[in-house]
Parts: sequence; structure tokens; C-alpha cells
Amino acid sequence: MSKPINLMGLNLKNPVVTAAGPWARDGKSIQRCIDAGAGAVITETITLEAKQRVSPRLFVDGYRMFNTMLYSDLHLEQWECELEQVKKHDSKLICSIWGSSASEIAYLAAKAERMGADAIEISISAPIGSRNESVCNHSADIRAFVRAAVDAVSIPVMVKLSYEAAVSPAFLQAIEQAGAKAVSAIDAIKGLRGVDIETRKAQMSTYGGYTGRNIRPISLATTAQLRQYTQMQICSVGGIQTAEHALEFIMLGATAIQLASAIQRDGYGVITKLIGDLDDWLACHGHTEIEQVRGSALPSLMPFEDIKPNRLKARITERCDLATTDCNVCINGCLYDAISRVDGAITIDSDECEGCGLCSSGCPRRIIQLGW
Repeated sequence: MSKPINLMGLNLKNPVVTAAGPWARDGKSIQRCIDAGAGAVITETITLEAKQRVSPRLFVDGYRMFNTMLYSDLHLEQWECELEQVKKHDSKLICSIWGSSASEIAYLAAKAERMGADAIEISISAPIGSRNESVCNHSADIRAFVRAAVDAVSIPVMVKLSYEAAVSPAFLQAIEQAGAKAVSAIDAIKGLRGVDIETRKAQMSTYGGYTGRNIRPISLATTAQLRQYTQMQICSVGGIQTAEHALEFIMLGATAIQLASAIQRDGYGVITKLIGDLDDWLACHGHTEIEQVRGSALPSLMPFEDIKPNRLKARITERCDLATTDCNVCINGCLYDAISRVDGAITIDSDECEGCGLCSSGCPRRIIQLGW
């Protein structure tokens, strides 16, 4: 059975939210997210005017994904028709909106509420060139934008943050003072897939939003920092693929998590699977609610300056020789010349070992450990 949570005063049947994106681009796709079991669905970002689609606009390279999409290609009137088709059942609907002025934000927020939204998510940035720089960089401007939305509706307002905005305490304070109930972070990171060195051309026609599991470490760190900087609830997004990933964010203080590129890559079924796996993990560990694990990893983090210096030593727990593996990850990576092969077997010179940890974390067999 799914574990309910409270996000911005909304009772969600589980902490899994689908992020703004093409998987929620119209009534039919929103319904697929709902039917897959999402606690809440965020629409593709709605603007006053439909935005033209470019082609190609999605670029996949393994688990790296880039997109050059900005906002919805549906007119506001079309969105009204699409949302009329949606049967929310026990899920919540959050409308993502973007505007170039506070008055636009207020109009869109009020319109979204009339269309049946349970909450608003304000998108303040886009991963490519159309960033509203004044809003992204100045606390006074974001305060005006958020306040406009808050004053225009009776439903809660959340703000989606770029990485840059998420790590600014002053920026977060302005959002909170303006009346936002939560933040979602992080938005896609600006990136390029690469350059074809033979044709000397970029592999994408413009900068794109970089998403996928490779940005998860950045998003994890951002969630932990946000928990230190603000009392607002956090809806974490960025590289979440599995229930284990979701739990990492929740243990760092997230109230809920958003699925994004995982849906694009693996389909709507990933929503159902993640919810089921999350419930299974909690039950297996004797937990009846999410609150029992939320924030539990935060005490293990501390500022670098507060870490007490110590010098651990690497040791190998099993014989590793050329007869079992030709892996040289530990030898190649040891900058202190503490690891070598003697008669074909890995050996570690404890006198030379600096305890950096590269060998223990990089060993594919996990047979190198750090200790006193």
C-alpha cells in the first residue's frame, strides 16, 4: 500500500510526482501518469503563447539525455480543453507556468486554478538561451513574480529552481517571504552533447537541458543544501530512476520526488514500478510511513572544516591476481605508488598509502577496504 505524504497542504497518496515535461504534454499523457499511480502530475510548462517545436529536439547518449524543448506547444485555450478530459481520481494536478512578467504569472496562475489545478509550479528558468536573467539572479524580481502568483490564487505555489538559484540563501529567502510553500530542484543543467570533430560542428543546434542519472549527485547535494537553507518543503528532481534513488533524496530531507527523464527513457511503467519498490523497501525495513526515514542521512553530513583529520589505510580482503582478473583500476589510480602487483597478486604498501579512498570506492569486486 502506498505511503501518503503532505506536500504544501495537499494530501498525496505517495511521494512520487511526475515532473513538467512532454510525458505530461496534454490530457491523454497526463492521464497516463495518473493511471500509472503518480501521487501528483505536473503539466508541461504552460505559457501565454504556444511555443514552436524544433526537430530534432531530443538527444540520447547512454544515460545522458539532452533536450532543446522549452515550453508547451499548446495554446492556453487548448490546455483548458485538454484538462477537462483528465480524471484525477486520487491524484493531484499541478500546473507548471512560465511568464515574462509578474502580471503574466498572475494571469496564468489564476487561469490554471480555474482549469482545475490543485497547485502551481512556477518555472523561473529554461536550460537554453531564453532564461529570464533578472528573475534568475535577483531576489527582488523573484519575490515579485512569486507574490503575484500567491496573491492571484487560493492554491499553494511551488517554485522550480535552477542549480544556481537553489544554492543562493538570499534567493530562497525571497521566495519564502513571497509566500511559496515549496521548491522543486533542480531544473535541467545547460549542456551540449559534444562536437563532431570531423565536421567541426556541434552535435546539437543550440544549448540543451542536460538530464538523466548522471546529474543525480548534483541534485542530491542541492537537496541537502536546501534543507540547511530553508524551511520550505523540497520536491527533488534530477536523475531519479529507481526507488533507491528516491530514498536517497528523502533521507536527505526531500518531502517528495519528481520523475522526469526516466519516464522518457523507460515509459510510464517506471512510475508504477518505483512506487511498488518504494513500498516494498519500507515494509521490509519495518517502516509504516515516509516520515520515519525522511532526513535520516543529514546527521552524517558536515562541513569540510568540521571533519577531523585521520589517516586510514587501504587493505585488501581477498587475493586478487591475474588468474582471476586483469583489472588494474587500483594500480592505475594510485598516485602514491602504494599499490602494485607482486607475483601477479595485488599488494598494498601501508607505509605509502595515504588513505585517499580511490581504490576502495573504485574496486569492482569491493575487496579493498579502508581502516585503521
